[in-house]
Amino acid sequence: MRAATTEIIARALIRDDNRVLVARKRGKRWAFLPGGHVDPGEPVEAALVRELAEELGTTSRIVRFIGVVEHGYVDDDGNARHEVNLIFGAELDDIPVSQEEHLEFDWLPMDQIATADLRPSAMIGSIVGIEGPVWHGWSG
Repeated sequence: MRAATTEIIARALIRDDNRVLVARKRGKRWAFLPGGHVDPGEPVEAALVRELAEELGTTSRIVRFIGVVEHGYVDDDGNARHEVNLIFGAELDDIPVSQEEHLEFDWLPMDQIATADLRPSAMIGSIVGIEGPVWHGWSG
């Protein structure tokens, strides 16, 4: 197994009344907040707006910074991963529709967040009742 490189991920907390938008890779039970990788030299907020447009087919606005969650794991292929997730509150300008064949999106009721398999799991704390900013480090 190779040593992990650090990936910077921009993620959006998108609420609709008492629900949060989550993404899933098709065929997987666990979910994550929409967003994606920040390209080298790309501003983080621009990356998030780009990723949301690519994934959801709609424009968006970032309304606040929520926090940072550092995370490490081994993927399905046995590769070590290390990521720094920058989480922002965002609003969409239209109804989200998946633009990616490998992703599906669902509205998760807030009362199900505590028991949902939301990854990284530390993101749950950034969603439920915390006004931020939040830092959740990873001990490696």
